[in-house]
Amino acid sequence: MADDYVWTRREDETSPAYEAFRTYLGMGTKRTLAAVGEALGKSAALMERWSATHDWRARVLAHDQYMASAATDGLASQMASARDDNLELAATLRAHLTTQLHTAMQNGDDPSVRWSQALAAMVRLEEHAFRLKDDPKTSQLRDRAKELVRRLEEAGRQ
Repeated sequence: MADDYVWTRREDETSPAYEAFRTYLGMGTKRTLAAVGEALGKSAALMERWSATHDWRARVLAHDQYMASAATDGLASQMASARDDNLELAATLRAHLTTQLHTAMQNGDDPSVRWSQALAAMVRLEEHAFRLKDDPKTSQLRDRAKELVRRLEEAGRQ
C-alpha cells in the first residue's frame, strides 16, 4: 500500500527529512526548497539534498494528481447520485401522469393545467438528469415535481 501512496514516509527517510517533505507538500503552489528550509530553520543545501535523495518532486506530483482525481471522483459520484435521484423522481411522476391522463381521457376531460405543468417538470428533470446536472435550478424543479406528485396522489385519493 505504501507503494501506492508514494508521499508517505519511506523506510530510509529520517523523521526530520520527512517533516521537511510534509512541509514542502503542504505549501501548495508556493512550495520551494528555500521556503521549506526557511520555515524549518534548515539550510537550502540540506533541503536540496533531501529533495534529491527522496524524490520530493515526483512524490508531490503523485500526491497532487491523486488529490485532483479524488476530488473529481467524488464530484462524479455526487453527480451520478443526483442523476439517479432525478430519474427516479421523473419515473414516479411519469407513472402518476400516465394514470391521470388515462383517467381524464376516459372521462372525456382535457388534461388539467397541473398535468401539463407536471409533465414539463418531469421532462426538465429528465433532461437535467441526463446531463448529470444538479444545480439550484434543478433542485427547484425536483421540489416542484415532488409537490406535484404529492398533489396528484392526493387528488387520486379523492
